[in-house]
Amino acid sequence: MTAAAPETEKLFRVAIKKSPADPALLSAMGYSAQRKGEPDRARELYGKALAADPTLIDASANLAVIEAGSGHLREAVRLWEDAFQRAPGQSSIGMNIARVLCGAGQVDRARDYVLRVLEFNPDLLRQRTCSNV
Repeated sequence: MTAAAPETEKLFRVAIKKSPADPALLSAMGYSAQRKGEPDRARELYGKALAADPTLIDASANLAVIEAGSGHLREAVRLWEDAFQRAPGQSSIGMNIARVLCGAGQVDRARDYVLRVLEFNPDLLRQRTCSNV
């Protein structure tokens, strides 16, 4: 946590009173909860944000991280795939999908995601094989 964290939390509380359904604000609060090690709270906030605006890439990707960490890999992949479809230039999302698929023995599907990542980020050539994913 940074020294600004208490002030940030105070501003979040003020903002959420004025705009309780603002998806960007809910997503930002979710990220703050996630960074503080509050995955259940973060999951709730990301869920509300995505209910209001299902196109929020960061909320989808961050919620997927929480789901993967909780062992809900199918849900994580679903969230990442949705986000990656809309933002194929975000290599980390594609690589997260590839890692999960590779771990599940779906090497061909994992490779497809790595190749798609490489279309947008050719500097990641060293990650062409599943063993390096």
